[in-house]
Amino acid sequence: MAARDARWAGIFPVLCTPFDAEGAIDVEAQRAVVSFALACGVHGLVCFGLGAEVNKLTPDERRRLTDAIVDEAAGRAPVLIGVGAEAVHTAVDLARYAEAAGADGIVVPPPFTAGLPGDDLTGYFRAIAEAVDLPVMLQDASVYLGAALSPALVRRLGSAQPNIRYVKIEAGPEVTARWVAAVGSDVGVFTGDAGAYLLPCLRAGAVGNIPAVEVADRLVAAYDAEARGDWAGADACFLPLLAYLLFALQGGIDHCNAATKATLVRRGVLARAGLREPAPDFGPLFDRLVEGHAAALDLVPAPAA
Repeated sequence: MAARDARWAGIFPVLCTPFDAEGAIDVEAQRAVVSFALACGVHGLVCFGLGAEVNKLTPDERRRLTDAIVDEAAGRAPVLIGVGAEAVHTAVDLARYAEAAGADGIVVPPPFTAGLPGDDLTGYFRAIAEAVDLPVMLQDASVYLGAALSPALVRRLGSAQPNIRYVKIEAGPEVTARWVAAVGSDVGVFTGDAGAYLLPCLRAGAVGNIPAVEVADRLVAAYDAEARGDWAGADACFLPLLAYLLFALQGGIDHCNAATKATLVRRGVLARAGLREPAPDFGPLFDRLVEGHAAALDLVPAPAA
């Protein structure tokens, strides 16, 4: 199977979803986010994860944005489309659409509302993976989604379904090391947590990270230095980011998404930073903190395309 030939590694940020003042998806702004990420030198793109407010998007909106993102990426980096849904048939339809649109892979989280343990979702994951001839990344995010996947389950699924090749986990280096040992060399482990544990997780055996997109250029620089064996250089790129990354993470998914968009406004990528309603208002202190982090890191200018 061609999917076995894929070997993803590096920084694969989740693309935020821009909305206009009326709350409609902003396709041209989405293209600008793709262009920004590619200018940052990312190794891949992930679409429609929690960092994309996916639970506030309709299937038709996801299809429309899939077309725009794949078109804008134009083969310059792998595009992984999140296809998780509450029903198997919806997820299968989204997966088949992603493949037909030219995506390079799919990401499959557990359903939000099923309330089932990971082992009881075996049929869900297999049905989606069987529907396409694309590499599949499973997502374990039990702190956000409830259902926890185990390394043993992921290894069994990968053995039974050859295009299940990756898993994304939200974990620090100790847990990452256990996952890497347990799933074996056929399943690559990506971590998340906005990139806050990037280097220790890479050193624990992770193949890459799926952060938010707003500081992707700095995370790419750290990853590339690490990949060259330049640990000191990697630390020098990464450590100044920690204060911002921990700030973004501290208030949950909406806080992180709001920080992403606010920072992209300050970098000249987006014209507006709003989340789709209903959404919290983080207030003027949030704005001042984002501004302070952006100034401290000199994040105002976007990298040149």
